Amino acid sequence: MSGSTPGASATRGLAFNATVTVLAFGLSPFFKKLAIEQGSDPWMVALGTVVVAAAVTLGVALAQRRELVACLFGARNVAPLALVGVLATGLVTLLVSYALSDTTATNRSLFQAAYPAATLVFAHAMLGERLRGLQYAGVLVIMGGLVLANGVEGPLRFGTGFWLLALTLPLIGFSDTLAKRLTGRFAPLVLASGRNFYGALFIVSTALVLDLGPWPDAAQAGWIALAGALQGAGIWSLYRALQTSKASLVSSVIAAAPLVTVVVEQAFLGLVLQAWQWAGIFIVIASAAWLTRSE
Repeated sequence: MSGSTPGASATRGLAFNATVTVLAFGLSPFFKKLAIEQGSDPWMVALGTVVVAAAVTLGVALAQRRELVACLFGARNVAPLALVGVLATGLVTLLVSYALSDTTATNRSLFQAAYPAATLVFAHAMLGERLRGLQYAGVLVIMGGLVLANGVEGPLRFGTGFWLLALTLPLIGFSDTLAKRLTGRFAPLVLASGRNFYGALFIVSTALVLDLGPWPDAAQAGWIALAGALQGAGIWSLYRALQTSKASLVSSVIAAAPLVTVVVEQAFLGLVLQAWQWAGIFIVIASAAWLTRSE
């Protein structure tokens, strides 16, 4: 009797979802950077990407179980989901979009790979989760890697993009820890949909009172939409991977996303890195993978 075993099928499913997530998280910052390089305003990039990402995750939720979407608007659910969405998607997306005006898409991917370290620190403070000495060391090594990777004329000279991305670390650390606390109340897809929906609502609301500059042209709009679609698809495939394997294994694989970003940014935007920056990239990726596995 031929056919694949359940274990082999689960392994293929994990491999597929992890690959989609790595490609999506690696390529999304690149397309945002491409839109900004072509003259798109950072506010417009933030607005377009979160709206498209929200549409993707809400569409998936509707297709799977409509009652999941209803959870987003329950009287007791709006406040915690909105807080996670405004912090983790709304503010972080705006900071990232402005950072990409000054720094590389690869740098954005590196900070994204470092987010689990920030979450560990906040989980220790907010949830009382104890960390081992080696995990504290891993967090410090990741920070050191980010310092090296952000060298412009030297490893200790930072641009505005570095500081904007650095601000996203506590925002993600706090909001992801809060989301972790909410996993007992909400299905993963509800958390993903709420995070994108309320983040998009926050940015759309600001767009009503602020001048966002000129609308993007057709090419810029295409890159923005593609970045948003990848962002939404990456979150969906991430949660699918988490349903079939340990979070530590999935997170350690996804830490490789910056490698995708650096390859395409070198190929299409002429990115040139110094030796210490390459060292920083590999330090962040290796340390992030080890840290998530050790957790």
